[in-house]
Amino acid sequence: MSYASPPASRGYIESILDTDLYKLTMQRAVLETFPEVEVKYRFTNRGQQSFTKKVHEAVLKAVENLSTLSLTRAERGWLEKRCPYFPSSYLDYLEKFRFNPKEQVEIKWVPTATDGGEEVGNFEIEITGLWCETVPLMSIISEAYFTEQDQNWDYVGQFENARVKGKKLFTSGCIVSEFGSRRRRTQLAHDIIIRGLISADKEFGSGAGTVGGGKLAGTSNVHFAQKYDLNPVGTIAHEWIMGIAAFEGYDHCNGRAMDAWERIYPDGSLSIALTDTFTTKPFFEDFVGDPERAKRWKGLRQDSGDPLQFLQAAKEVFVKIGADPKKKVIVFSDALDVEKCKELNKASDEAGVGCSFGVGTHFTNDFKRVEGGPVKQDTPGEGAVRSEGEASKALNMVIKLYKIDNEYCVKISDELTKNTGNPEAVKKIKEQFGLETSSS
Repeated sequence: MSYASPPASRGYIESILDTDLYKLTMQRAVLETFPEVEVKYRFTNRGQQSFTKKVHEAVLKAVENLSTLSLTRAERGWLEKRCPYFPSSYLDYLEKFRFNPKEQVEIKWVPTATDGGEEVGNFEIEITGLWCETVPLMSIISEAYFTEQDQNWDYVGQFENARVKGKKLFTSGCIVSEFGSRRRRTQLAHDIIIRGLISADKEFGSGAGTVGGGKLAGTSNVHFAQKYDLNPVGTIAHEWIMGIAAFEGYDHCNGRAMDAWERIYPDGSLSIALTDTFTTKPFFEDFVGDPERAKRWKGLRQDSGDPLQFLQAAKEVFVKIGADPKKKVIVFSDALDVEKCKELNKASDEAGVGCSFGVGTHFTNDFKRVEGGPVKQDTPGEGAVRSEGEASKALNMVIKLYKIDNEYCVKISDELTKNTGNPEAVKKIKEQFGLETSSS
């Protein structure tokens, strides 16, 4: 397979499939279950990063460009082959679907200060509309920031950086999926990293017959899965459980969300449950409350809190429902790097529990600040890995479901200080689930 360097992006999303698979699986589920329900999303700038007016203008142009995207015939054909859980009725819908950012997206830039003679400010972003018509924004914001404002970095060594990480992971037995779409530096960076991981998998993955047994299981990004013939990976995001809980009630909401998901995807191919929408405590209560349902699910995704504690708790739960922990899988996906994956892989082996890893920002936004200015390359990404220099940090931001049918939606992570949503609603739900209420 040839890996010619892709052209530099204008900062625009260039395919309707340039998104995480779970956005499509959830779109289909919402379309069939809540087709007329309206929602609101809000942007949260956790890192308190200021943005220039140029970033704001670049974001507006990229968001406006979303209205030009549509599913191509080739993309539909690929989805039919690689995603058999999508029926023709959904693909017909997706083929006709168009983003409508003028009606759905409000992006305000609020100046707050002057930095080096240039005004900087904050974003206030709201996305409103039908739940089945959500608009992707996070990768757009990241690319605009790193091309228009923070430009003291380059692509030198990024292919080799990804290849070396892949080598370390695969030779250590780690089964890894790339999960870095939303917080990637740029679309071009994402492409380079994917190619580096594929190169490592061909040389060091289980298919190459090398010692270790690890491999590249796929990517959550559907566009790159199609482009490089990888497995598209993903199931559910927090908003599925958040929305169902706020819309229908919080009692046993995790169990009801699993039931609704099974009705849409009864073959079990997408049965990795997300455990920490309102912390794992109420999730595990619902999970063990219906052992037969729990046995049908292939595994659990750990996305916050202490992963080693989660590993032991999950093993106990698997045993409690009468399942063999070795035949279940924990998908670790919280702020992973190479060493953390290796540690968790070893711990899972010792515990006798299956595991895999969804690695995001550590793959697609791991850059160094460049002294003396960035180097322009004929083939971006070539060269040795940059080993010196201060880290050029990724943006720390989220866009979460804020309201559904005018009811507040909340997210309460296993790290109890990382909550999202209206503070009073967060406090109320913590009390309902018997969680700590000292932080909101």
